[in-house]
Amino acid sequence: CCEYREVQLMQVRLLGPVDVVVDGEPRAVHGLRRKAVLATLALQHGDLVSIDQLVDVVWGEAAPSTSRNTLQSHISYLRTLLGDKTAIRAQPPGYVLGLRDGTDVQQVQVLVRQARQADEPADKARHLTDALELWRGQPLADVAGIPWLDGQAERLEMLRVDVTRALSDARLAAGEHRELIPALEQLGADRLLDEQIQAQLMLALYRSGRQADALAVYQRMRRALAEQLGVDPSQSLRELEVAILRQDPALNLSPRAAGAGLATAGPIPAQLDRKSVV
Repeated sequence: CCEYREVQLMQVRLLGPVDVVVDGEPRAVHGLRRKAVLATLALQHGDLVSIDQLVDVVWGEAAPSTSRNTLQSHISYLRTLLGDKTAIRAQPPGYVLGLRDGTDVQQVQVLVRQARQADEPADKARHLTDALELWRGQPLADVAGIPWLDGQAERLEMLRVDVTRALSDARLAAGEHRELIPALEQLGADRLLDEQIQAQLMLALYRSGRQADALAVYQRMRRALAEQLGVDPSQSLRELEVAILRQDPALNLSPRAAGAGLATAGPIPAQLDRKSVV
Protein backbone atom coordinates (compact mmCIF):
# COMPACT_ATOMS: atom_id res chain seq x y z
CA CYS A 1 0.00 0.00 0.00
CA CYS A 2 2.92 2.31 0.58
CA GLU A 3 6.15 3.39 -1.06
CA TYR A 4 9.12 5.50 -0.11
CA ARG A 5 8.64 8.97 -1.55
CA GLU A 6 8.74 12.62 -0.60
CA VAL A 7 5.66 13.47 1.46
CA GLN A 8 4.24 16.83 2.46
CA LEU A 9 2.59 15.82 5.74
CA MET A 10 3.22 12.94 8.11
CA GLN A 11 1.69 12.58 11.56
CA VAL A 12 0.98 9.85 14.11
CA ARG A 13 -2.42 10.11 15.79
CA LEU A 14 -2.90 8.91 19.37
CA LEU A 15 -6.09 10.72 20.44
CA GLY A 16 -8.31 7.84 19.36
CA PRO A 17 -7.29 4.67 17.53
CA VAL A 18 -3.57 4.63 16.75
CA ASP A 19 -2.91 5.41 13.11
CA VAL A 20 -0.80 7.56 10.80
CA VAL A 21 -1.75 10.29 8.36
CA VAL A 22 0.39 10.69 5.25
CA ASP A 23 -0.43 13.57 2.89
CA GLY A 24 -3.91 13.81 4.40
CA GLU A 25 -4.60 10.08 3.97
CA PRO A 26 -5.20 8.05 7.15
CA ARG A 27 -3.38 4.72 7.12
CA ALA A 28 -4.39 1.97 9.51
CA VAL A 29 -1.72 0.15 11.49
CA HIS A 30 -2.38 -3.58 11.47
CA GLY A 31 -1.50 -5.65 14.51
CA LEU A 32 -1.72 -4.88 18.21
CA ARG A 33 2.01 -5.05 18.87
CA ARG A 34 2.87 -2.92 15.83
CA LYS A 35 0.44 -0.28 17.12
CA ALA A 36 2.00 -0.53 20.57
CA VAL A 37 5.51 -0.01 19.16
CA LEU A 38 4.38 3.03 17.18
CA ALA A 39 2.44 4.49 20.11
CA THR A 40 5.40 4.08 22.47
CA LEU A 41 7.74 5.83 20.02
CA ALA A 42 5.19 8.55 19.28
CA LEU A 43 4.54 9.34 22.93
CA GLN A 44 8.26 10.14 23.17
CA HIS A 45 8.50 11.74 19.75
CA GLY A 46 11.99 13.00 19.02
CA ASP A 47 13.52 11.19 22.01
CA LEU A 48 15.48 7.97 22.09
CA VAL A 49 13.45 4.95 23.20
CA SER A 50 15.61 1.96 24.06
CA ILE A 51 14.98 -1.49 22.70
CA ASP A 52 14.65 -2.75 26.27
CA GLN A 53 11.88 -0.23 26.97
CA LEU A 54 10.04 -1.12 23.77
CA VAL A 55 10.21 -4.82 24.55
CA ASP A 56 9.09 -4.21 28.13
CA VAL A 57 6.11 -2.09 27.07
CA VAL A 58 4.98 -4.26 24.19
CA TRP A 59 5.55 -7.74 25.63
CA GLY A 60 6.06 -7.22 29.35
CA GLU A 61 7.39 -10.01 31.50
CA ALA A 62 6.14 -12.56 28.98
CA ALA A 63 8.52 -11.35 26.25
CA PRO A 64 9.65 -14.31 24.13
CA SER A 65 13.27 -14.88 23.19
CA THR A 66 12.41 -13.74 19.67
CA SER A 67 11.03 -10.36 20.78
CA ARG A 68 14.02 -8.33 19.60
CA ASN A 69 13.94 -9.83 16.13
CA THR A 70 10.18 -9.34 16.02
CA LEU A 71 10.64 -5.73 17.08
CA GLN A 72 12.99 -5.15 14.13
CA SER A 73 10.31 -6.58 11.84
CA HIS A 74 7.68 -4.25 13.32
CA ILE A 75 10.00 -1.25 12.81
CA SER A 76 10.51 -2.23 9.17
CA TYR A 77 6.74 -2.50 8.70
CA LEU A 78 6.17 0.93 10.25
CA ARG A 79 8.82 2.57 8.08
CA THR A 80 7.11 1.17 5.00
CA LEU A 81 3.71 2.32 6.27
CA LEU A 82 5.04 5.82 6.82
CA GLY A 83 6.70 5.83 3.42
CA ASP A 84 9.93 7.24 4.81
CA LYS A 85 12.95 5.15 5.76
CA THR A 86 14.22 7.93 8.00
CA ALA A 87 11.00 8.39 9.96
CA ILE A 88 12.18 5.85 12.54
CA ARG A 89 15.91 6.21 13.04
CA ALA A 90 18.05 3.50 14.61
CA GLN A 91 20.18 5.08 17.34
CA PRO A 92 21.83 2.72 19.81
CA PRO A 93 20.55 1.51 22.15
CA GLY A 94 17.14 2.00 20.49
CA TYR A 95 15.08 4.05 18.04
CA VAL A 96 13.91 7.64 17.57
CA LEU A 97 10.67 8.59 15.84
CA GLY A 98 11.07 11.95 14.13
CA LEU A 99 8.24 13.19 11.94
CA ARG A 100 7.93 16.63 10.38
CA ASP A 101 4.41 17.03 11.76
CA GLY A 102 4.88 15.05 14.98
CA THR A 103 1.76 13.77 16.69
CA ASP A 104 -1.75 15.02 17.33
CA VAL A 105 -0.80 15.34 21.01
CA GLN A 106 1.92 17.82 20.08
CA GLN A 107 -0.58 19.63 17.86
CA VAL A 108 -2.86 20.03 20.89
CA GLN A 109 0.02 21.47 22.89
CA VAL A 110 0.76 24.02 20.14
CA LEU A 111 -2.88 25.12 20.12
CA VAL A 112 -2.88 25.42 23.92
CA ARG A 113 0.20 27.66 23.75
CA GLN A 114 -1.51 29.81 21.13
CA ALA A 115 -4.59 30.05 23.36
CA ARG A 116 -2.50 31.15 26.31
CA GLN A 117 -0.80 33.81 24.22
CA ALA A 118 -4.08 35.16 22.78
CA ASP A 119 -5.36 38.41 24.30
CA GLU A 120 -9.07 38.01 23.57
CA PRO A 121 -11.26 35.30 25.16
CA ALA A 122 -12.84 34.52 21.79
CA ASP A 123 -9.41 33.81 20.29
CA LYS A 124 -8.51 31.61 23.25
CA ALA A 125 -11.75 29.71 22.78
CA ARG A 126 -11.11 29.23 19.07
CA HIS A 127 -7.69 27.66 19.63
CA LEU A 128 -8.98 25.43 22.43
CA THR A 129 -11.97 24.32 20.34
CA ASP A 130 -9.56 23.35 17.56
CA ALA A 131 -7.54 21.38 20.11
CA LEU A 132 -10.55 19.43 21.40
CA GLU A 133 -11.59 18.53 17.86
CA LEU A 134 -8.38 16.50 17.52
CA TRP A 135 -9.77 13.84 19.87
CA ARG A 136 -11.42 11.08 17.84
CA GLY A 137 -12.56 9.06 20.83
CA GLN A 138 -10.79 7.35 23.72
CA PRO A 139 -7.02 7.93 23.44
CA LEU A 140 -4.97 4.89 22.41
CA ALA A 141 -8.28 3.08 22.09
CA ASP A 142 -6.98 0.02 20.24
CA VAL A 143 -3.97 -0.75 22.44
CA ALA A 144 -5.97 -1.07 25.65
CA GLY A 145 -4.75 -3.76 28.02
CA ILE A 146 -1.04 -2.90 27.74
CA PRO A 147 -0.29 -1.47 31.20
CA TRP A 148 2.13 1.33 30.33
CA LEU A 149 -0.02 2.51 27.44
CA ASP A 150 -3.14 2.32 29.63
CA GLY A 151 -1.44 4.79 31.95
CA GLN A 152 -0.65 7.09 29.04
CA ALA A 153 -4.25 6.85 27.83
CA GLU A 154 -5.44 8.04 31.24
CA ARG A 155 -3.08 11.02 31.03
CA LEU A 156 -4.28 11.89 27.56
CA GLU A 157 -7.88 11.71 28.76
CA MET A 158 -7.00 14.06 31.60
CA LEU A 159 -5.42 16.37 29.05
CA ARG A 160 -8.80 16.49 27.30
CA VAL A 161 -10.48 17.38 30.60
CA ASP A 162 -7.92 20.12 31.21
CA VAL A 163 -8.46 21.59 27.75
CA THR A 164 -12.22 21.39 28.25
CA ARG A 165 -11.94 23.29 31.54
CA ALA A 166 -9.77 25.94 29.87
CA LEU A 167 -12.27 26.27 27.03
CA SER A 168 -15.12 26.74 29.50
CA ASP A 169 -13.12 29.47 31.23
CA ALA A 170 -12.51 31.22 27.91
CA ARG A 171 -16.17 31.02 26.92
CA LEU A 172 -17.24 32.38 30.32
CA ALA A 173 -14.81 35.24 29.82
CA ALA A 174 -16.36 35.85 26.40
CA GLY A 175 -19.84 36.12 27.95
CA GLU A 176 -21.16 32.82 26.58
CA HIS A 177 -22.58 31.67 29.92
CA ARG A 178 -26.06 30.79 28.63
CA GLU A 179 -24.76 28.85 25.64
CA LEU A 180 -22.31 27.00 27.89
CA ILE A 181 -24.81 25.68 30.44
CA PRO A 182 -25.88 22.45 28.63
CA ALA A 183 -22.29 21.32 28.10
CA LEU A 184 -21.33 22.18 31.67
CA GLU A 185 -24.35 20.36 33.06
CA GLN A 186 -23.28 17.23 31.20
CA LEU A 187 -19.67 17.62 32.32
CA GLY A 188 -20.83 18.29 35.87
CA ALA A 189 -22.91 15.12 35.90
CA ASP A 190 -19.97 13.07 34.58
CA ARG A 191 -17.41 14.66 36.91
CA LEU A 192 -19.37 15.33 40.07
CA LEU A 193 -16.27 15.81 42.23
CA ASP A 194 -14.49 18.17 39.83
CA GLU A 195 -14.62 21.47 41.69
CA GLN A 196 -13.48 23.60 38.77
CA ILE A 197 -16.21 22.32 36.47
CA GLN A 198 -18.83 22.69 39.20
CA ALA A 199 -17.63 26.27 39.85
CA GLN A 200 -17.89 27.05 36.15
CA LEU A 201 -21.44 25.68 36.09
CA MET A 202 -22.38 27.71 39.16
CA LEU A 203 -21.06 30.90 37.60
CA ALA A 204 -22.73 30.22 34.24
CA LEU A 205 -26.08 29.61 35.96
CA TYR A 206 -25.75 32.69 38.17
CA ARG A 207 -24.86 34.94 35.25
CA SER A 208 -27.92 33.57 33.44
CA GLY A 209 -30.21 34.73 36.25
CA ARG A 210 -30.51 31.27 37.86
CA GLN A 211 -29.19 31.94 41.36
CA ALA A 212 -31.15 29.11 43.01
CA ASP A 213 -29.88 26.57 40.46
CA ALA A 214 -26.31 27.77 41.00
CA LEU A 215 -26.65 27.27 44.77
CA ALA A 216 -28.19 23.84 44.18
CA VAL A 217 -25.08 22.80 42.26
CA TYR A 218 -22.96 23.74 45.28
CA GLN A 219 -25.15 21.75 47.66
CA ARG A 220 -25.06 18.72 45.36
CA MET A 221 -21.29 18.80 45.26
CA ARG A 222 -21.02 19.36 49.02
CA ARG A 223 -23.07 16.21 49.62
CA ALA A 224 -21.08 14.21 47.06
CA LEU A 225 -17.75 15.22 48.61
CA ALA A 226 -19.00 14.34 52.10
CA GLU A 227 -20.42 10.98 51.06
CA GLN A 228 -17.62 9.83 48.75
CA LEU A 229 -14.50 11.45 50.21
CA GLY A 230 -15.50 12.65 53.66
CA VAL A 231 -14.30 16.20 52.95
CA ASP A 232 -15.81 19.66 52.54
CA PRO A 233 -15.66 21.82 49.41
CA SER A 234 -12.51 23.88 48.98
CA GLN A 235 -12.30 27.39 50.33
CA SER A 236 -12.50 28.89 46.83
CA LEU A 237 -15.74 27.05 46.12
CA ARG A 238 -17.19 28.10 49.48
CA GLU A 239 -16.25 31.69 48.67
CA LEU A 240 -18.03 31.40 45.34
CA GLU A 241 -21.18 30.16 47.11
CA VAL A 242 -21.04 33.14 49.50
CA ALA A 243 -20.56 35.54 46.59
CA ILE A 244 -23.61 34.07 44.84
CA LEU A 245 -25.68 34.28 48.01
CA ARG A 246 -24.72 37.94 48.38
CA GLN A 247 -25.18 38.59 44.65
CA ASP A 248 -21.72 40.06 44.65
CA PRO A 249 -21.44 42.54 41.74
CA ALA A 250 -17.93 41.22 41.01
CA LEU A 251 -19.50 38.03 39.65
CA ASN A 252 -21.03 39.98 36.77
CA LEU A 253 -17.81 41.68 35.74
CA SER A 254 -15.40 40.45 33.11
CA PRO A 255 -12.80 38.07 34.56
CA ARG A 256 -10.10 40.72 34.11
CA ALA A 257 -11.96 43.07 36.41
CA ALA A 258 -13.43 40.54 38.81
CA GLY A 259 -11.86 39.66 42.12
CA ALA A 260 -9.53 36.71 42.22
CA GLY A 261 -11.34 33.44 42.79
CA LEU A 262 -14.77 34.79 41.91
CA ALA A 263 -14.80 34.54 38.14
CA THR A 264 -12.99 31.18 37.85
CA ALA A 265 -11.73 32.18 34.39
CA GLY A 266 -8.01 32.66 34.54
CA PRO A 267 -4.75 31.77 32.85
CA ILE A 268 -4.66 28.49 31.00
CA PRO A 269 -2.85 26.02 33.29
CA ALA A 270 0.83 25.67 32.46
CA GLN A 271 0.64 21.88 32.76
CA LEU A 272 -1.30 21.78 29.48
CA ASP A 273 1.81 22.98 27.70
CA ARG A 274 4.07 20.11 28.63
CA LYS A 275 6.23 18.58 25.89
CA SER A 276 4.96 15.08 26.46
CA VAL A 277 2.51 13.22 28.61
CA VAL A 278 5.12 10.59 29.31
